[in-house]
Amino acid sequence: MNNEQFSSVLVVEDRESLLIAIQSILEAEGYTVLIATDGVKALQVMEEVRPDLILSDILMPKMDGYELYEAVRARPEWASIPFIFLTAKAEREDVSKGKDLGVEDYIIKPFEPEDLLLAVRARLDRSGSHGSGS
Repeated sequence: MNNEQFSSVLVVEDRESLLIAIQSILEAEGYTVLIATDGVKALQVMEEVRPDLILSDILMPKMDGYELYEAVRARPEWASIPFIFLTAKAEREDVSKGKDLGVEDYIIKPFEPEDLLLAVRARLDRSGSHGSGS
């Protein structure tokens, strides 16, 4: 059993079918998956449980991914949580905006499950965030 099996990932996605698919991919690898359908709900989840990594769509109702990222980074206790944007916004300026904000990675939809898992594993390994969720 490896350390990733104790890591928690918060998945923020407004399309339920994709949210369920991502949840299934991650849970099959042993991750604990927390879910939210928009940034406001994601912040509510984070008040209860601090995830080891956040995987968030950008285009969502109520609070988009950029606003969520900024809200997370504004809180000292959350500032070090790795953040990956998962989005269909594949234009160069969209990727640049995410990278300029400081997001750790950017996965373009549609994606292969293996690519998703590689990105999640790499970000958790770099941050040393294994099993620190509470």
